[in-house]
Formats: sequence, structure tokens, C-alpha cells
Amino acid sequence: MADETTTNSSALATVYEWILRSGNASEEDSARIAVDSGLPPEVVREQLTALIELRLLRESPQQPGELLPCGPDSAIADLVNPIEIAIKEQERRAADLRFQLTSLSAVYHESRQDRNRQKAIDVVADVAQVRVLLSDISRQCSVEIFSAHPGVLSEAAIASSQNQDLDLLGRGVRMRAMYQHPVRVNPRMRESLGVLTDAGCQVRTADEIPDRIVIFDRDVAVIPNRMGSEGAVVIREPSIVDHLYRALERVWSLAVPLANEEVAAVGYGMAGDELKRAVIRLLAAGAKDDFIARRLSISVRTCRRHIAEILDELQATSRFQAGVLLARNGMLDPP
Repeated sequence: MADETTTNSSALATVYEWILRSGNASEEDSARIAVDSGLPPEVVREQLTALIELRLLRESPQQPGELLPCGPDSAIADLVNPIEIAIKEQERRAADLRFQLTSLSAVYHESRQDRNRQKAIDVVADVAQVRVLLSDISRQCSVEIFSAHPGVLSEAAIASSQNQDLDLLGRGVRMRAMYQHPVRVNPRMRESLGVLTDAGCQVRTADEIPDRIVIFDRDVAVIPNRMGSEGAVVIREPSIVDHLYRALERVWSLAVPLANEEVAAVGYGMAGDELKRAVIRLLAAGAKDDFIARRLSISVRTCRRHIAEILDELQATSRFQAGVLLARNGMLDPP
């Protein structure tokens, strides 16, 4: 491409120089120019058209069909100056808009604080409205998004959130996200979390996460609407948001970090022992298999496999005996 551009530029200069020396030219002169310059006739015709478009050739007012050469300065005045004037006008317009919008920033933030005080807790029942609201809050977020997500996200949830998360990370927003241990062995979640961790998101996993929560800038918290069939509850009351944030920080401190190299590995990695400890704790409390599976977001089959491994390791013949042995060995104590 560079060689072709250089060749075209050289041919343009050759034809332009020929006309300057001759003082004028016409389309009929293309054959003479081709002979004198050694250029193919079709190339000469292309360069004549290019010179006309660049305002370096103009038709003579006295002799129609005769082309007169013009200097680059006059061509610049015709072609470049209007563009530069338009750019300067756009820059002036942008500066005016920036000043006008910035002057309203204080009014917006004061009104937002008043609105937050008036609507400390807002229940949004419509799912579509929840998505719009979350998108709006995300755009306004400038410092941090701290979130926790139980279970394994659906394909639709991953697709709808990943681009927005990458955009926030690209803007320098700090992002911390917690999931349950099973995301480490889910192929789609591993792929998505790999993209996010590469972009700078900090990810940790825990054995249990009671419910989904997203906290924006330690200013707004969004939780599911459990009193209705769907929707969300938006909390702006500073004391409640701070309480939720500190509670989430506590869970974060106990969660297991998901390092970039672990995303590419297969299995639970560092979280394997934590998951087994959680099964042991619930098993000792007398929980049923389906309850343990739901709490830990694993399948009943996987849960029963873990329980069988625990009974085998303890050489216990019953779950009751396993609970006694676990307590005696101190395996129910906090790690």
C-alpha cells in the first residue's frame, strides 16, 4: 500500500511538472504527456483528474477545454482553509457546550442528594426498568463496584453484563466481585471471569453467598426484591449502604482469591478444601443433601459424592458417626 501511494504521488508530480513547463494542457495532451513522461496513458488521465480535484488545474475562462496550472497555496485556500474553519467552529461549539453543562453539575449533584434523601429505599418491580436503572447507575459510577453473586450466572446474564463491566474497568473503575466456588469448574463462567480478571477485576469465591448485591461507589446498593416475584430494591440511605458494604467486606476477607493462572486451570484449586469444609459443616448440622446442594450451588449428585468421600476418609458407617468424629477431630472449628 505504501509503495502504491508513493508511485501515485510520483506520477502526480510528473504530470504536474509537465503542465507547469508547458504553461497549459488539455485532455488531448494526455497522449503527449504519456510519451514525454513514460507513463501509461490511463495513469496520465487519472493524474489529470486528480490535479483538477486538488484545484491544481483549472479551466481557462478564455479558452474552454484548456487547463491552466495553479499554485498549491491557492489550492490550500480553496480546499483546506474551509475544513480548518469548520474544525475551529466545532471546537468552539464543544467548549461552549462543556462550559454550559459543567455549570449545571452542582445543581445536578445537589438535586441528586435531595432525591436520595427523599427516596432512600426505592422498590422497582419491572425487570426492564431495573436494567435501565442499573445501566444509569453504572454510567454514573466513578470509583468502585463491589458485588456478590450466588450460584452460576446464566448465559444471558453473562452476555448482558460483560461488555458493561469491561467498559467500567476501562474507565478506571475498581471492581470486586464474589461468586460461589462452583464457578471455578463451570466452563462458561471460567471463560467470562478470565476476561474480567485480565482487565483488572478482582474475583474471589466463597462457599455460601446468601443473595445477590451490587454496591456502587459505596453510595447506592441494589438487592433483589424478595417480597415480590421479581424486580429490585435500590437503597440510597447512607447508613444502610455502609452497613451492607461492611458486611460484604467481611465475606470478602474470608473468600478465596481467584488468581489469573487459576482461571486457566481445571478444578476447584485453592477452594477445594473450603468447599469440603462447608459440606462438613452443613452435614454435621443435620442438613439434607438437597439443602446442602442448594446452599452451596452444587448438584445433589456432586454433594453426595463429597459426602461419600468424607465418610470414606473418616471410615464412618453413618452420618451421625461422621458428625461425632468430625467434632472430636476439631474439623468443625473455623479454619
